[in-house]
Amino acid sequence: MTVLTPRTVQANDLVTQIFEGGAGNGPAVVLLHGGTPGLVPYAGGSHLWGALPETLARTRRVIAIDAAGSGGTPAGDGPLTVEVMARHAAAAVAAVADGPVHLVGHDLGGLVGALVALDQPGLLASLAIVASAAAAPSGDGVDNLTFLGAPEPASTRQAQFWAFDRMSYAHHHIDSTLLDGSVAAAESEAHRAVLRRMANPAAAAALTGSVLRAKFGLFRAAREAAFPVPTQIIAAAEDPLVSRDHMLWLFRIIAQHQPATQFHLINRSGSFPFREQPEAFLHVLTAFQDGLLAMAA
Repeated sequence: MTVLTPRTVQANDLVTQIFEGGAGNGPAVVLLHGGTPGLVPYAGGSHLWGALPETLARTRRVIAIDAAGSGGTPAGDGPLTVEVMARHAAAAVAAVADGPVHLVGHDLGGLVGALVALDQPGLLASLAIVASAAAAPSGDGVDNLTFLGAPEPASTRQAQFWAFDRMSYAHHHIDSTLLDGSVAAAESEAHRAVLRRMANPAAAAALTGSVLRAKFGLFRAAREAAFPVPTQIIAAAEDPLVSRDHMLWLFRIIAQHQPATQFHLINRSGSFPFREQPEAFLHVLTAFQDGLLAMAA
């Protein structure tokens, strides 16, 4: 197994933790993890990807970025919004890549990646949006109760297991590595600082409001003109946070004017298809990327 190396880079004045490794002839693959900092009971960070980065690094260069306010990356001093996270992600990509990259965004990372594509399309060779309630069209206004009754404190192994179990089709992927990484991320100063900030209702409202603003900005841009990069939508059949139908509508919105758009449904998976069905996920992800490389040759 290829091991990724951690290091830090400067991105929008934030000392940003990344993990990188592998090599290949095509564009690098950049991974943006999910999790809304301070607003969901699990702690985000590159550890969420599990074995995917190391597996991808066997055949291509891979870079996993800890988002602003997650893992080993602080949130900075200003309001934490999706736009701030997108500018940070774009700066991190520009700092570590020597050409356009395949950007893979899970959950909130999918919406962040879409903003990067709209604002700086030259950074990207493609975008994959994975199991992303943030990026998908909103539902009928009924509250999602997946995290209702989350145990406290959230930084314990038991609380982290509870959150991942609630999000999963089956619990087999919730291993000690995931729980150790989540507890470490929950206890990090970056995460604790975001928790303190999100205790202020105005700060929480700024972040949730930015999700809606970015989401509708994405839909408007995709309806008015071609989405600027080839895009892959990967949905999970049993995802409790976003239905396959909502992910399919996201595909339809982007595919209206962007012909290089694909939709894939991963069966027997909850919110983490790259962990719960790693072989199926790896196949559809790399097939899309390799197909684009072959078309460009």
